[in-house]
Amino acid sequence: MLRKSIFIFLVLPGLVALELSAQVRTFSANEAIQFALENSQLVRNAKLDTDIAAAKVQETIGIGLPQISGSASVLHYPNIQKFVLENTPGTPFFISPDAFKGAPAINAPIAFGLALENSLTGNIQASQLLFNGNYLVGLKASKTYQELSAKQLKQARTSIAEQVSKTYYAILVNSEKSRLLDLNLSRLDSTCREIRLLFKNGFAEQIDVNRLEVALNNLKSEKQKTIRLLQLARYGLKLQMGMPVGDSLVLTGKLDEVNPDSLQAFGGTVDYSRRIEYSTLQTQKALTALDLKNVQAGYYPTLVAIATLGVNSAASKFSNLSNVNEKFRYAPFSFFGVNLSVPVFDGLQKKYKAEQSRINMMKISNGMKQLENVIDFEVKQANINLANAFESYAIQKRNLKLAEEVVRVSKVKYRQGVGSNLEVTNAESSLKESQTNYYTALYDFIIAKIDLDKAQGQLLRD
Repeated sequence: MLRKSIFIFLVLPGLVALELSAQVRTFSANEAIQFALENSQLVRNAKLDTDIAAAKVQETIGIGLPQISGSASVLHYPNIQKFVLENTPGTPFFISPDAFKGAPAINAPIAFGLALENSLTGNIQASQLLFNGNYLVGLKASKTYQELSAKQLKQARTSIAEQVSKTYYAILVNSEKSRLLDLNLSRLDSTCREIRLLFKNGFAEQIDVNRLEVALNNLKSEKQKTIRLLQLARYGLKLQMGMPVGDSLVLTGKLDEVNPDSLQAFGGTVDYSRRIEYSTLQTQKALTALDLKNVQAGYYPTLVAIATLGVNSAASKFSNLSNVNEKFRYAPFSFFGVNLSVPVFDGLQKKYKAEQSRINMMKISNGMKQLENVIDFEVKQANINLANAFESYAIQKRNLKLAEEVVRVSKVKYRQGVGSNLEVTNAESSLKESQTNYYTALYDFIIAKIDLDKAQGQLLRD
């Protein structure tokens, strides 16, 4: 409690001073939502995820495009690798022991090298995927993944819209409560002055003065608490909107824009696909189905066209490699063809991967059925809550009018000497309670309407 008091009385005034010197921004309810959708870090990250998904699609497309690479190597052999043979009669390399002095004996090992001490090789390789089942399925999956990221962005936008809407109207309601507290303070302060004057002239008792001063002091304390809580609520709204906390926020929305009397409860058929959670599950199921196809495509062969163009050279001296104009110094070579790869047996790995995908699809289907029941429940619950909120609103609206009339009559009676000060104090207290109940009921109605729109998937209409 002590730490909280220190924050309120030391930190909060500093934040208020910072806000007063910063940029002033005004927002209606819709403008606040749109600002949040453009500036919320949560939404921005979700947008970046869609950019990643789009880049992933292009990456996958690139697998099916021609692949070209080049390579070159220059080698020097301090010791040339030699081949070891035996001087065996009948072989092409046989040397008779009588051929010359020092000739190897029969079956004696001989070694010789075919390469020069320096060599250069360069080539350009190209390949083109002609058929691969996994590539075709992967291309579809990458586009479906992009669709999933777009739905996750919508889910983030819906969440932000809900938070901003509820906080925005909470501030409006509490601002109106604060305004009524000012009116009550003014009215009660006027009454206190009248009672003090009557007490001074001997027409009222000290207890009447004390009772009204206690009520006045309590109202002043409540007013200060309301101001601080409103300020904190504004900071919370700025945070949700992605707005600098130091900027000043002015809300132009009005509570009279909300007309509970014109609203009717929803009684139509629920479209589950309007709920982003359900739509996301549909996309996840499609991704799982593509994963199953991808596993099955692993049984198909892969066909790739290949081509290579290169050049080869060798020299006893490294400097000779630079003689590019010498005939036969650089020998070109090239080839092209196709490479066919056929899977034969993988130890039944693909079989059980496919089984896992089928089970995951069953799980997602079960989740979709469960979500359908949840959505039906949420819509019915939201309708009931809205009906209850409307009934409470209508009652509190009527009670507020009655309380205002009671205050007026009690004051008239008191001034005419036929009523008591206690009667006036009780009437003022009842009026304050009725005002609080009225705006609480109005806020509950607004929240119930937002919850119903969310349950129907109509909170954010793109």
